Amino acid sequence: MKVSQITKEQINDELVDKILYEGMEYKQQPIDVAIILGSSKAHTYRLPYAVNVYKKGLISKIIVSGGRVIESSGIGEGEFLKEKAIEQGVDKEDIFVEREAMTTWENMQFSREIIIKNGLLKEAMNVAIVTSSFHMRRSLVIAKRIFENDNVKIISLPGEDNSTRRAKWFTNDNGRARAIGEVEKIIDYVCQGRIDDFEIRQLK
Repeated sequence: MKVSQITKEQINDELVDKILYEGMEYKQQPIDVAIILGSSKAHTYRLPYAVNVYKKGLISKIIVSGGRVIESSGIGEGEFLKEKAIEQGVDKEDIFVEREAMTTWENMQFSREIIIKNGLLKEAMNVAIVTSSFHMRRSLVIAKRIFENDNVKIISLPGEDNSTRRAKWFTNDNGRARAIGEVEKIIDYVCQGRIDDFEIRQLK
């Protein structure tokens, strides 16, 4: 079954699990560039997970992406994440800041421009997307569209938050609302042609 064949009325827990979470695990591949998507809480879960992988020597360069202002700091997501990344031990030479993105699409588009501008683009490189698991599927599909002519491999590096992780999204109202809302958004994007349609493994 493809996403384009699903109606919002058909959404259930099994479908949410397959669309959002199945196959999104990080498999310990070496990463040439990791793109960390900003949010108000990205420094509490996405960033620390990516930094941990970086310290293992599996990430060469990091792009922190986001233009929305973090109210608690008064600076943009990208700048805030850079500060926190350096505090957590990332070499300042290994981190680049994307300061303009306001959407997931722009995160990918503007981060690709940074990769090209800084001479980081190479054939068959691994580009990892760092975001929450429930947001990963849409992020990967968008990234593959943005990088489709670059012969790079897009991989997932999920930094888990507490309410929307695979084992917990269905146990709390916030997680359930966000996960179901994300599936609805994916269906809308596919039907509008904003992202490519994709196959879902056989449902039970």
